[in-house]
Amino acid sequence: MRETIVCIGQIGKKPYRFPQTEVSVSSYEEICCYLSQHMIFYLYTLPDDDILVYMKEELGLEKLYRQLVKLDSPEKDQMKYFATLFREGNYFTEEEIRGILDRYRALKNESYIKQYKKIGDMLLKYNKATMAIQNYEEAIKHLHGEEGPEAGSIYHNRGIAYARLFRFEDAKIDFVKAYQNNGDETSLFHYYCLMVFHDGDLSGATQEVKSSFHVSDLLLESFEEKLSNMMEEQQYTDDAARYRKIVYLNVNDREEDARHYFETMVRQQQKAFRPQLESDEKWVVTNVPVRYNMVQTENTP
Repeated sequence: MRETIVCIGQIGKKPYRFPQTEVSVSSYEEICCYLSQHMIFYLYTLPDDDILVYMKEELGLEKLYRQLVKLDSPEKDQMKYFATLFREGNYFTEEEIRGILDRYRALKNESYIKQYKKIGDMLLKYNKATMAIQNYEEAIKHLHGEEGPEAGSIYHNRGIAYARLFRFEDAKIDFVKAYQNNGDETSLFHYYCLMVFHDGDLSGATQEVKSSFHVSDLLLESFEEKLSNMMEEQQYTDDAARYRKIVYLNVNDREEDARHYFETMVRQQQKAFRPQLESDEKWVVTNVPVRYNMVQTENTP
């Protein structure tokens, strides 16, 4: 984990890895810290039984194990489960525990739209694009066709997830939907960048955005400047060199060669990224808190 945590208890000989994020922990203190920051994952479920076994066998927390086993069911009081866990080792103060549980209660009382989006956002933070998309799709289902800033935010973030999976056409569609719903220029800029990257044609992308969305020349100039700064920061990377070759081929009327080179580049990136995709897909199929059995009446956003 990125922050420094003082561990006064036993340290496990091997780490425990949380399946949603693949974050590894090796102590009771790290477990508490992680769970307190990721309660959004446990609105309708509880941490895997494996973590109880880990605390018993690796951390020597036999008493806590016996207490939590009795509470290890989503049908039981989830608040009591986490309160018991957090109070056992005195890692948090009582005031901090009340604050964590209050935030947890507030999350549980939010609309499904907000819950699914927040889960998706958290997964996207850890580059779990496949799982993030699952949650964004559930959020969109609960919109029931409603439009507005909330819908725009969901479409925008799903567009980012699609782009990370090399589903560029789907990403472009979502960025357009996001812009139509929230009018946020950030969504339009992402759409613009994808057009430049995918087609290798800066002037074509500029003309497309101008004609389709009727934006000002000033905004387009800011897009070009922003893109230029981004490319300058990345100019010495391998991807930047490949992109320059695509641009060169297009400029010299070798569109077919540019397309072939781009497709080859994407296939190489997909191959390198495949283990991550398989990890996401396996978790979605085998351990899916995104497909809750939500039987209660939906909250109003």
